Amino acid sequence: MKQLLLLFALGLASCTLAPYADNAPKDPKALPPIVLLKGDTVSKFSSDSLVKGRPTLLYFYGPGCLQCDTFSRKLLDSIDLVKDVNLLFISAGSFHEVKTYQQKYNVERFSNVKLGLDYNNAFIKFYGGVALPLLVFYDRNQQIKRANYGPMTMDTIRGIIDK
Repeated sequence: MKQLLLLFALGLASCTLAPYADNAPKDPKALPPIVLLKGDTVSKFSSDSLVKGRPTLLYFYGPGCLQCDTFSRKLLDSIDLVKDVNLLFISAGSFHEVKTYQQKYNVERFSNVKLGLDYNNAFIKFYGGVALPLLVFYDRNQQIKRANYGPMTMDTIRGIIDK
C-alpha cells in the first residue's frame, strides 16, 4: 500500500509544470515567445517570426465572448488602419472553437494577421489571469507600450500605435 501511495505521489509530481520564469524573456518589456497552433492543426506560428521593425498588436479573444465578436468585426472592417501592424489573434479556447473563429472571420486573408490557439498557454503565463478582450501593444522594437482590457475604438488603437 505504501508503495502504491509513493508511486501515486511520484506520478503527480511528474505532472507538474516547471516554473515559467525559466522560459521568460530576459527583458520583461519584450514581446514574449508565443507559439500558435494554426487552423489546419499541423502548422504553427511563432511570435519570433513576426515582421521586424513593425508595431505589434496581440489580441487575446474568447471564441464565445460577445464583446470579442463585435470587436473582431470592427477591427477587420477597419483593417486598413492597421495594415502596417503585426496583428496576432490569440485564444486559449478549444481547438474546435479557434478553427470555427478562423472560418467565420477568415482573418488570415490579410498578410499582417495571424490567428491560432495558444496551446501551451504562454500568453496567459506571461500576462497572468486575463479578462477578454485583452489588447497588448508593442512598438517597432518589440517593447511593450500598453495593455488594455476591453474593446477600443480604431482611432484610439491607431493613436497608441503611432505614439
